[in-house]
Amino acid sequence: MSEKSIALDVAAFLDSREAAALDGVPRAEQRRLCEHFFAACYRDLGKKPALLDGNDVEQLLRELLPGRLAPRDSGAQHLAALLAALFAHVRANAVLIHAFEIERALDEHLDACVDAIASGRNAAAQLATNAKPVVYGAPKLGRNDPCSCGSGKKYKKCHGANE
Repeated sequence: MSEKSIALDVAAFLDSREAAALDGVPRAEQRRLCEHFFAACYRDLGKKPALLDGNDVEQLLRELLPGRLAPRDSGAQHLAALLAALFAHVRANAVLIHAFEIERALDEHLDACVDAIASGRNAAAQLATNAKPVVYGAPKLGRNDPCSCGSGKKYKKCHGANE
């Protein structure tokens, strides 16, 4: 569901008046940054952009977007204009309940987000999102092995009896 929602929202924005007004931002850059924004909304926050509040936007700008963009990403210079156009598009097409909170969060945290990406300080966040899951090396307990609870019975007669 989220892949389809992301693709539809990106296409809707790129076809909008707000996207056409972004003269200095190349179309490919608009698409790439929009995909990151909508992916952060749907996958990381689990919300549609129209349902975001100030705290969600703060989390987007402080953690999620810097974690999705590469250190010293060239798109950082266009991020402020693109986010303003994105929220204008959302406001034009849906009821934006927390519009005031979103504007305050954008004003308050956008510069820090752009600075973190442009300076490369977002590398730690990106490494954390790309980390591989922990794989434990303990062998699997077999049916005829002694139970791990210490009862002295075989696993199949103790805690494995209900399986």
